[in-house]
Amino acid sequence: MALDLTSSRALGDAIGFGVAVAGGAIGDGLVFSRLVEGVARQPEAQGRLMSLAFIGVGIVEALPIISLVLFLIHLIG
Repeated sequence: MALDLTSSRALGDAIGFGVAVAGGAIGDGLVFSRLVEGVARQPEAQGRLMSLAFIGVGIVEALPIISLVLFLIHLIG
């Protein structure tokens, strides 16, 4: 069963998007694990650590969102 160029491109795009989402999930896990460690060590710094963690998650989630937009543009166009 041979794949034509369009289906090969769509398959490659889907694999790339999956890798980007997996990377974002790993990054989110790392950010929040460090947050829990930091709060366990210094509970009084919870507010500052939470705000930094949310900024970190926003940065980490930028890659899957950009990847999704590029995937959809490539799929439609």
